[in-house]
Amino acid sequence: MNSEYEARYPLDDEMQSFLSRCASVYPQESGQLSVEENRKFYTALCALFTFPLPDDISVSNEALESNGRKIPVRHYTPADTHCNDTSKARVIYYHGGGFVVGNLESHDSICADLASESGCQVTAVDYRLSPEFCHPAAFDDALAAFQLLSNDRTIVAGDSAGGTLAAAVCAATRNNTIKPLGQVLIYPWLGGDMLDLESYNQNADAPGLTRKDLNSYRDLRTHSNQSLCDHTYYPLALQEYSNMPPCIAFAAEFDPLKDDSGEFVSRLDEAGVYAENHVEAGLIHGYLRARRMSAKASRSFSKICAAIGRLANR
Repeated sequence: MNSEYEARYPLDDEMQSFLSRCASVYPQESGQLSVEENRKFYTALCALFTFPLPDDISVSNEALESNGRKIPVRHYTPADTHCNDTSKARVIYYHGGGFVVGNLESHDSICADLASESGCQVTAVDYRLSPEFCHPAAFDDALAAFQLLSNDRTIVAGDSAGGTLAAAVCAATRNNTIKPLGQVLIYPWLGGDMLDLESYNQNADAPGLTRKDLNSYRDLRTHSNQSLCDHTYYPLALQEYSNMPPCIAFAAEFDPLKDDSGEFVSRLDEAGVYAENHVEAGLIHGYLRARRMSAKASRSFSKICAAIGRLANR
């Protein structure tokens, strides 16, 4: 990196070390890779940050049946709960990966740690990926999983593309009797590129994720007739926010997606919906994987777990 680049994205030594580990197995701009290469490198990256599961977590797999297809899910159940015993909260978690990479294995450690620290059962959803299955396949799986698993104490959460799906499920069910108790969005992709929000230019070449990457992922996700005004595709296309569930969002300071969550939370707040946005200083897209080697990422992870607990007990 040159000095000008480092001045624009001043990362501390721990985050620099995290980036170096990522770069050892994964090229800087994932959007320039073929789908097969991207998945191969992503699997190697995830393996670098996969840790033994906490002792207090039991894990089980299940295949949900929906419209003749199976949706694999994985349940992470704490031995005891730190959440209010009356809440019986379940977190349905959608993984990130630009709708192109990721699965139950890629976020196994993350979901286990979320369950352990929040005290709530976490269920990860293995939705269909692009380009084999373009939109709305991933959304259909996300919504079906929510409908099949939800009770009146269900929180939806996700990182990056998973944040897109969590917010989209909230938008699609906002007028239903059964809808999420709340939503926790972690550096979500909500459609700010449609609005040309400032961070898309300000952080266009940020470490961890670039605007070129986003454009490549969007092209793979989108069929030829896709409308960007579809709130199941881009949640910021939603026109009416008043019946949406409470939202706690987390954005990374150095991320082209930084302003998405701020815009989304602002619209929720204007509609009278409880919403918070936390911009995490000095962090980059994908920082959940750095939670065991970066104090800043670790603190943010604890805040995310606490947010789940707060929503569970509202």
